Amino acid sequence: MSPSVVAVIFVPGSRRVLARVSGEIDMDDAAGLREALATALAASRSGLDIDLAAVTFCDSSGLDVLLDLNRRAMDAGKTLVLTAVSRPTALLLSLTGAQRVLTVRDWPALDSHRADGRPGPARTGAGEDDGGRRPAFELHTWRYGATLHLAPTGELDMDTGPALDEVPAAALDGADVVACDMQHLTFLDVAGLSALLGFVRRLDARGIAVFTYNWQPEPRRLLHLIDGRYPPADGSRPIRMLHCLRGSPSAARATGAARTPQDIGRSAASSSSPDRPKGRHSGPGP
Repeated sequence: MSPSVVAVIFVPGSRRVLARVSGEIDMDDAAGLREALATALAASRSGLDIDLAAVTFCDSSGLDVLLDLNRRAMDAGKTLVLTAVSRPTALLLSLTGAQRVLTVRDWPALDSHRADGRPGPARTGAGEDDGGRRPAFELHTWRYGATLHLAPTGELDMDTGPALDEVPAAALDGADVVACDMQHLTFLDVAGLSALLGFVRRLDARGIAVFTYNWQPEPRRLLHLIDGRYPPADGSRPIRMLHCLRGSPSAARATGAARTPQDIGRSAASSSSPDRPKGRHSGPGP
């Protein structure tokens, strides 16, 4: 088969489908590729893995296919993962910033730098400690009255997202507000965002409001990219669901989402049994 012709080999699994794509992805082939991959995504139980290591060319029409599939996966409560990408595909994702939206497992070397002169993305092995293991994702929790505070630490992605399911139900009993301090969340991909929004929806079903603040630049960029690229019909965009308290201590205190040292001191002085637990809840790392 000519290498200029796009081809797809599907390997079905018990929960996910693997699609190995080869050849050139351009305007002529994009529509057929979109249909084939969308069918595989719909047939899967939890999502679609795409291996693009053998793709020799990919233009904007191919990128649109990937972004559209990612949107469909999120709408269906599934995930799309690029298990490998070729150098031409990686350059396209890097130049457009799409690598911040899509989950990419294996990134090829781009001469150690991106086309804009900055270091290229390096999710594989990034953030590993000296022992070669990624740092664990943790959720630190404490309680002030009807407000439960969460402080996620580390990287929130497909591997660590299930940690959000492990917040003890007892910690949520009687809570009116969950306030999330995001200053130590160093990485967030689409799978992690999907897990976070699922957590927010579960809290909303219990009548608990959620506020977030202190976002780091990289995760915040993902929120804005998703908002701009995937406007859902019901208007429930991530920025709207994750009500951001944009560095306003007064607004945060008004909702019980932040306490100044003076507030905490007064609270401690007026109560002999403060309700902040000394322990913490930590989600498992991979």
